[in-house]
Amino acid sequence: MLDVRPLTPAIGAEIRGIDCAADLDDKTIDAIREVWLERLVVFFPDQHLDTDHQVAFASRFGEVTEGHPVEKMPTRPELHEIDSLKDRTNFWHTDITFMKEPAMASLLYSVVVPEAGGDTMWVNTRAAYAALGEPLQRFCDGLKAFHFSEYYANIVAEGGGNTWHGKKLEKLLPAVHPVVRVHPETGQPALFVNPGFTVALAELPASQGNAILRMLYDHMTQPEFLIRYKWAPGTLAFWDNRATMHYGIDDYGAERRVMNRVTLRGERPAGVPS
Repeated sequence: MLDVRPLTPAIGAEIRGIDCAADLDDKTIDAIREVWLERLVVFFPDQHLDTDHQVAFASRFGEVTEGHPVEKMPTRPELHEIDSLKDRTNFWHTDITFMKEPAMASLLYSVVVPEAGGDTMWVNTRAAYAALGEPLQRFCDGLKAFHFSEYYANIVAEGGGNTWHGKKLEKLLPAVHPVVRVHPETGQPALFVNPGFTVALAELPASQGNAILRMLYDHMTQPEFLIRYKWAPGTLAFWDNRATMHYGIDDYGAERRVMNRVTLRGERPAGVPS
């Protein structure tokens, strides 16, 4: 039996006593997946992982993709090294929603962390959807949103796209996703918009669409749906991008923060049936 320690009522759990570098049996993997689907982000403290270990563990839960469609991967294609000397993702986002098939999951391993600060927050967008009033739920069920990154699109236009899902990325166009996504494994609906990459709502004037998005973001980031996790070196976080968004807090000044991320391939999001 797993040693599972929930961290808030809504989201997050630590799983203790698991060596993610070991050749775990299928029963243990299935048990981890069950907890992960319920808690949405799980943490494995006190790990000692190299890249091969991290990739091998991730591959037990899905297909490991290239590390990012645009950011450069200097070490190996599957590993996205996030170093605070270059990257500080201090904004709410869900990984890679600007692609037609966003990442299913991310596994982030802490290599170097500040003595204080550098926490990450996640929100449960499934719980946020469930807490909307029913008329708002029905309204959001019928909406679609554009997801885009002008910054990444410019890099791709200049020839800087990576291989993604086996193909060289030659052009980055807006991706259209449902505002409410139905989880392919649990069947549960969740809000699927984020301030980092959602740029507009389809079929609505910009002023109206932006007002609706602001309302949803204010709702989604309420403390009741949120966990703030303090990293220690050697912690592996594993989260479900289909029902969360996250924010890396930039409050640690000149201290160093180095994290290694591996990504699992996702599918095209499906909305609530009409």
